[in-house]
Amino acid sequence: MKNIFFKSFFGIILFSVSWFLANPTSALQVENDATDEETYIVIISIDGFPASALWDHRIPLNTIRSLAQNGVWSTHFAPSTPTVTWPNHTTLVTGVYADKHGVLTNGRFLQTHVGMGRYSNLDREQLTSHSSIYDVAYQAGMITAEVNWPVTRNAETLHFSLPDAPNAITNTTPQLVEELIEAGILQDDTDATFRSGGILRHDEVWTATAEHLIINHQPNVLLFHLLNVDGTHHEFGEGTRPGLTALTLADTQVKRIVEALETAGIRDRTALFIVSDHGFMNVTRQVHPNVLLRQHGLIELDEDGNMTNARVQAISNGGTAMVFTLNEETQEDDLAKAYEILNGAEGISRVLKPEEYHEYGLPQPESNPNMGNLLLNADQHVSFGNNVTGDQHILDLDGVRGTHGYLSDVPEMKTIFVVSGYGIKSGLELGRIDNRSVAPTAARILGLVMDQADGLVLDEILID
Repeated sequence: MKNIFFKSFFGIILFSVSWFLANPTSALQVENDATDEETYIVIISIDGFPASALWDHRIPLNTIRSLAQNGVWSTHFAPSTPTVTWPNHTTLVTGVYADKHGVLTNGRFLQTHVGMGRYSNLDREQLTSHSSIYDVAYQAGMITAEVNWPVTRNAETLHFSLPDAPNAITNTTPQLVEELIEAGILQDDTDATFRSGGILRHDEVWTATAEHLIINHQPNVLLFHLLNVDGTHHEFGEGTRPGLTALTLADTQVKRIVEALETAGIRDRTALFIVSDHGFMNVTRQVHPNVLLRQHGLIELDEDGNMTNARVQAISNGGTAMVFTLNEETQEDDLAKAYEILNGAEGISRVLKPEEYHEYGLPQPESNPNMGNLLLNADQHVSFGNNVTGDQHILDLDGVRGTHGYLSDVPEMKTIFVVSGYGIKSGLELGRIDNRSVAPTAARILGLVMDQADGLVLDEILID
């Protein structure tokens, strides 16, 4: 491993020298380049961790609560709209909302010959080009790594990457795949074997990979994303025994990261962030806007119930749905008709028009084809579905489920923020924090500046 590390380190030095020679007037600033000691940032995202769970006495979150009590925590960590995994993870590392980074779902919405679909088998550069904290750190000559972080596939500024993406193993850094197989963390180099393990096995692989990277490579920036809590809340609902158990397991995985930092001898030089992308809403009903659109002639089906033509179509993002007008010749009339049909319909709490998008950091449809011409928000305990057939547009589910994706001002969507360690004050409780502040604050700890971030550096949590 020493030879691998020194080869990586030597390559980073060569790149760093050549980059700075080629970019003498870059906006990148290094504030503490005189220090002889390395600093480190680990950002752990526990997908679907509701704010209410942090101090819930039923859940033994011993490690996370210890980090909070010895560091800083927030009562209201505000996600971005839509409260979906890929958009929010992109905001966490770029410090901007979707109107600038452009990610609006777990992939991209694409128009087909009959309507709209979702496609997620994409590289980072196909989803966003906005500068991230790992770009800035890489350009400063630091080591960068991610484990299961969304919108990172084949990012050129990550030294080590096992992305949250379809065919994740195929798109993992080759050196890392070899090391993980040698260490017994991966069985082989196929996605089929990895997928067969299920979500619990995946979280275990991702945790062991993060440990491996910390101990063997000491990345200055490590992004680490766990998924089991989210999957459990989707299946059983938030606040249930399976959900509480999943949160407890996530706490033990955070403990393993802390212990890996200690083993690597860098715990006292590391700032550890524990965050999430969204909270959760328990739902018992599902609303299907396309049924209403079909009933009013805006969607046509064949005799087998397959969609043959759609002038207007809604696509679910969980608690919100994008409504797209797909026929340029009739777009204005179709949009007016769709608004009349959907506004006030049972199960839909709000219908946003483009002039309201800026309030939620959303782009205009003409600047980003992934953005709908209307945005729907579901009622309490209701989620959206994509059905086009049937007589009823709102259906009862066969039990309690959990979902997210609502507008960011829905109270259940607020989530957690805990940061502890190097450069961080102790015993500080904060109120509302904008999730755009994570990247610029983490950059400041590394001695870097993210000029393209809109989020504010949380100076109040930093030791002078």
